[in-house]
Amino acid sequence: MSNRFRVSSTLPRKLEELGLSPDTVLRRAGLPIGLFKLDRILVSTEQFFALHRGIAEASNDPAIGLKLGTEERVERYDPVKLAALSARSFRDAVERSSRYKQLTCPEEIRLVERGNECAIQFLYFSRMSKSLHCW
Repeated sequence: MSNRFRVSSTLPRKLEELGLSPDTVLRRAGLPIGLFKLDRILVSTEQFFALHRGIAEASNDPAIGLKLGTEERVERYDPVKLAALSARSFRDAVERSSRYKQLTCPEEIRLVERGNECAIQFLYFSRMSKSLHCW
């Protein structure tokens, strides 16, 4: 499992579409201003969470996270979204997403079944502290 998260190169464009300055987000997050100019954007677990805190602080919209995750145009989808879109069922989509995440970042997605109910757990691993965060 990787100890780095890949940040989509389309994130700065999406932030601008939602009225947020990418530079302001990076400043609020305490991340390098040139981060979004890299060809391949990889961040640590701590930086990943700082980025999302920076987005929340730069926006006064409580639904900003939902809006960032919404994409109308299929040609802009990243590989994990395409894999989920082509799944046979919701369970299959979760399993495909889980396999992808294990290969690309320190995150594990678990499907937990109890009787007739299922829950999805998101586990984040921090290599430096060897801790596990479950949401």
